[in-house]
Amino acid sequence: MASDDTRQRLTVRAGGARVAMAAAGVAEVIRTPRVTRVPHGPPGLLGVTHLRGLVLPVVSLGALLGDDHPADSTRVVVLRRDPPIGLAVDTIETLTASEGDGQVELQHGRLMLDDASGARWFDLDAALQDRFAAFRAARRAPEREVAARPAVAAAPDLAFLGFVLAGQDYALPLDAVAEVMAVPKAVVALPRTEAVLIGVFELRAEVLPVVSLRALLGLAERAVQADDRIVVVHIGDHRLALLVDRISVILRASRDAVGPAPTLFNRAGGEARIDSVLRLPDGRGLVSILVPERVIADDRVSRLLAETGDQKDMAMASTTSAAARERFLVIRLGDETYGLPIAAVDEVVRLPETLTRLPKAPAYIQGVMNLRGKVIPVIDQRQRFSVSGEATGEARRVVVVTLDGLQAGFAVDAVSRILEVEAEDLMPAPELSNDGDRLFDRAAKVEREGDVILLIDPRALLARAEADLLRDLTARSPAS
Repeated sequence: MASDDTRQRLTVRAGGARVAMAAAGVAEVIRTPRVTRVPHGPPGLLGVTHLRGLVLPVVSLGALLGDDHPADSTRVVVLRRDPPIGLAVDTIETLTASEGDGQVELQHGRLMLDDASGARWFDLDAALQDRFAAFRAARRAPEREVAARPAVAAAPDLAFLGFVLAGQDYALPLDAVAEVMAVPKAVVALPRTEAVLIGVFELRAEVLPVVSLRALLGLAERAVQADDRIVVVHIGDHRLALLVDRISVILRASRDAVGPAPTLFNRAGGEARIDSVLRLPDGRGLVSILVPERVIADDRVSRLLAETGDQKDMAMASTTSAAARERFLVIRLGDETYGLPIAAVDEVVRLPETLTRLPKAPAYIQGVMNLRGKVIPVIDQRQRFSVSGEATGEARRVVVVTLDGLQAGFAVDAVSRILEVEAEDLMPAPELSNDGDRLFDRAAKVEREGDVILLIDPRALLARAEADLLRDLTARSPAS
């Protein structure tokens, strides 16, 4: 005898059909959330979203039923599956009990369709298994642990985050940078404080003071602008937010390119001195290197840290240690954002105005560029991620990575921020493709509820055959 639970049916509309399913197979029904598009995902996959600690793939039920142009969905039916999956439907109609003892009972894996062709059965599990590798019963593995990825071998050079103040180039050691973000709207100004303090804001239960680097270094002051950025640095037991005009690039340089700063570089009266400068290659100028410890040693900053709250509000030490956090470079392609482990990034440079084209190279290879005397192939990530249209503007960047001895550049629309993610906010990404290589191995939950950033596995960026092709093209191409 079937229980009341299994006799209940949920009826929805999708793809021009009324669809009935066993209510016992439904975990919940939610409003259609914001979804993150998955490049090269299976047909019918709208994307992924975050649902209480899980990365939930959202599939158009209309597309599964063969509708090439399904209507915009209003609800997502979350199915009890391992892993769970969301079915985007046009509307929810009823939740009723099945009638008649002689009626075939609905099962979790079967749907009853009623459309122009009459009533019929639809095997949902078979459709899912046909399109999604993760739903093939024979392949189900135990739940994967969300573990930190093995660090990609870092270059022996020094790494810096470059930024601009009053038209001049500055940099901070990259290992001292926790995050880079837009200026929060909720910065609270404090009364009777020095000009170096913009205000305070809350970041994951910490109250951080925002310090103007312009004021700290004695540069011309101006009002906060929309394009300004916050660089969160960790200095000993403290975290401090530094206001800069804009972020420029991630730099890597040999130790012999860094030298002591001339005395005239230090114009401020405090202790926030510039100890060294980085000499850019090809006579492109100098970058002033700030030492984070010197910033906090400035008597104005040290007083502010004491005046803006209790020490516990400013301390970096919290329930999660720094070792339990990971940093990701967030890139933008079209309207979507993705994350790349910052340990895998050699540097970020501006996309050159012209690249040397290579004859007979695949269309996704934009060309090669000269990076300090080395020829670097540049791959168009818009094309690889199936982003329509062309990107223009000064924000375009090349993210340079080294994978298995091959250095390559990935052209992206913009580098938007550096994101520091707690270990508990990292989730395994579902297996959404049928090929062996998974481009996205994890996902990060960001502050806004429901937003998910898919995290790229650096080693999956280049398929083995593609890496061999790039090596061959680079070997026979002249430096531009």
